[in-house]
Amino acid sequence: MRISAVIQLARHYMLLGIIGALIVTSIFLIGYFLVYKKLMKGTKKLNVSNIGRWSIFLIYIIIVLGATIGHRDSGYESINLHLFSSYKEAYNNFSLGEWRNIILNILMFVPIGFMMPLLIKKCERWYITYLVGFCITLFIETLQLISKRGIFEVDDIVNNTLGCVIGYGIVMIFLSLFKRKKVIQKHKALIITAYQIPLIVSIISISVIFINYNKQELGNLSISNSYNIDMSKVDVSTKVNLDNKSKKVDVYESYVGNKEDAINLANKIFSKVNTKVDESQNDEYDDTIVFKGENDDYTLWVNYKGLTTWFIDYSQFEAKGKENLTYKEVRDLISKFDIKLPKEADFEDCGEGNYSISLDMVKLEDVYLNGELTCKISENNIVSDFTNNIISYKPYKQYQILSLKEAYNEILQGKFKLLDVLERNSKMEVTGVDLIYQLDSKGFYQPVYNFEVNIDKKENHNIYIPALKNK
Repeated sequence: MRISAVIQLARHYMLLGIIGALIVTSIFLIGYFLVYKKLMKGTKKLNVSNIGRWSIFLIYIIIVLGATIGHRDSGYESINLHLFSSYKEAYNNFSLGEWRNIILNILMFVPIGFMMPLLIKKCERWYITYLVGFCITLFIETLQLISKRGIFEVDDIVNNTLGCVIGYGIVMIFLSLFKRKKVIQKHKALIITAYQIPLIVSIISISVIFINYNKQELGNLSISNSYNIDMSKVDVSTKVNLDNKSKKVDVYESYVGNKEDAINLANKIFSKVNTKVDESQNDEYDDTIVFKGENDDYTLWVNYKGLTTWFIDYSQFEAKGKENLTYKEVRDLISKFDIKLPKEADFEDCGEGNYSISLDMVKLEDVYLNGELTCKISENNIVSDFTNNIISYKPYKQYQILSLKEAYNEILQGKFKLLDVLERNSKMEVTGVDLIYQLDSKGFYQPVYNFEVNIDKKENHNIYIPALKNK
């Protein structure tokens, strides 16, 4: 989730929180003046600052419930008890969005740790605040599971509780400096430092992850597993000949662009349809920018990785598609946007003016082209939209890869990612294997073993094993 979306979500539920706080405060005041003061003749005075703090806390809780449950559709029914699997998943994809979600999960509970000691005196004891934070996040995760509006994840409980711990450490700085008169002056610095250990360790840990990633030569593969699957009760077999010979293969490199590259490409494409980028409408994501033309007829998505594109001409949106074009005719029309394609390719007429062009490491001049381009041609020979996921690669370096036997052993050990649930006592048969390539998080094209498997006699399952021995 983008920061702008988080802010918008917080604003939406803040209004609801304010209304809720006003209702609860009104009920409390009515009870205080009519019941406590008038009927019970109570003498205890109102603490206005306490009412203010509790009102803020209530608004915050409503925002948290809205962010974690309220804005989601029902339909989730999943439990993830694998500790730190979300961190491993974020590392494998190395998506800033996924890392941001982890950090936001931590920061979301910082106010609980900060406010509890200010609301309840007993919560100045660390273990009480920690327990309160843990119970609140456990309650929210359980509520998500029951309402089917989220995934019950151990990592969320850990992250939220960590946020509470960090918040407690921050507020205790002020309480130790200004309110705790019993604390001996010479011990204050030590105590304050001890409170900040969780925050310091968190910052150091995340920094080390990012530093190590930036230092490594190649990127990470999204098909890598985030946890090992228990294979102790799974019967795995194969009739495929699995040799134990290792060899060297090429790794290829593609270009990973930046914001400037994306803007230049957008202007270049828009110039072909006699318009320019309206920069006031640019919508930026972590690795993508969405551009609008000055006359609003055109939209273009540009992805940094490989500078792939998605172009739409809304003026041709309802135009009838032109059918039965040849590959050469489609290639000539696409070339208007400076997209170079080889003379031969896997070409498919998908009907109604839709066409698909697929390339599998086809050499063109000094690069290799891989990927797919889909497009629609309108009846007046205008390209009404295209999605160009063909990426140019150059040979980078040769690396030693696992043998087929070694890759198969990774399956036996459960070191793979499988979207389908693998039940106990399942029977898995490996029916085939080939070496394919997949794009990593740094724009390198890495070799991957693609195992075709049947699970309980159901076909069309694939298990991917990263092939490189040492990056």
